[in-house]
Amino acid sequence: MNALAVISGLLRGLLQAPRHLGFAQRFLGQWNAHDVAGICTSMRGGRYRDPLTQTHLAGEALQRHVQALFTAFPDLQLGLTGPVMTGRNAVSARYRLSGHHTGPLPGDMGIDTVTPTGRALSLEATLFIAFDGDGTVRVENHFDLQELAGQLDFLALLMPRQQGDYQFGAYYRLHKGNPTPPEAIGITWLQVRGGRAPFDQAAQVTNAVLESFAGKPGFVTGIIGARPPDADGRSSGFTLSAWESLEALEANLLPNPDHQQVVQQFMKEGLAYGTHSRVYQLVRAKPVMIACPACGKKNNAHKKVHACSACGAALEPAPAYW
Repeated sequence: MNALAVISGLLRGLLQAPRHLGFAQRFLGQWNAHDVAGICTSMRGGRYRDPLTQTHLAGEALQRHVQALFTAFPDLQLGLTGPVMTGRNAVSARYRLSGHHTGPLPGDMGIDTVTPTGRALSLEATLFIAFDGDGTVRVENHFDLQELAGQLDFLALLMPRQQGDYQFGAYYRLHKGNPTPPEAIGITWLQVRGGRAPFDQAAQVTNAVLESFAGKPGFVTGIIGARPPDADGRSSGFTLSAWESLEALEANLLPNPDHQQVVQQFMKEGLAYGTHSRVYQLVRAKPVMIACPACGKKNNAHKKVHACSACGAALEPAPAYW
């Protein structure tokens, strides 16, 4: 690059700096005013990304994301912690992201929403705004996802999709307090292809079935596990329901209309690529053992006299399991 081109670029950057600074100030003001329409208008069709979006967003997807943040954090504010810095075709700023989680967040894996925790949020963050030659804007909003999860008491696990013979994913458990040891378990395994949309649909319908099981007599626990779509759009998952008896399972599983609808979608409407179900019945069992809080000796958690057989100290209540 010759000297004339360098000087020309510097002059162009100096002339554009006030306009870029003005954009950054308006953009931050729109965030602090919770002006969703203004934010989307300012983006002018450009792309936005933060640690929660997983990818660049534009248009309606950006609008939904910004509105979801303002719904979850009604008092969300972006407070500058230093000067706004300008460079050639770019602006950056350090700020503090603060607010309280008093509204619902969008859920995942079939859970529609994450209920408010009421916790306060305060994160150091950096905003980087780049301006292309045609005026298109690109915004990179950076903050620590692990720190955000810690402040809200969420899980944020970094793990491989696969390591040797191990495969990794996520699961959740639904238990409504039934302490009865289960004697029958139903398991369904499935594979889904086609990316995020069919994965989300499969997650929603399986969660609906689990919720319908939870109110039935004899239900003990339900567990759903899933591996989100990989680069080829392939995902997998399982559902497990534990019941007091085989009779309870059979009385509430097959006649259940939600379960029948899922079977229809998986088997005949093509939602699942592969699926397989099995029912297991108890063969043998050992009692739940818990440690005495005084001496550490293991005791039957369901013994009639709820005291340690070694030292006589009172035992804690039997834990919820399965």
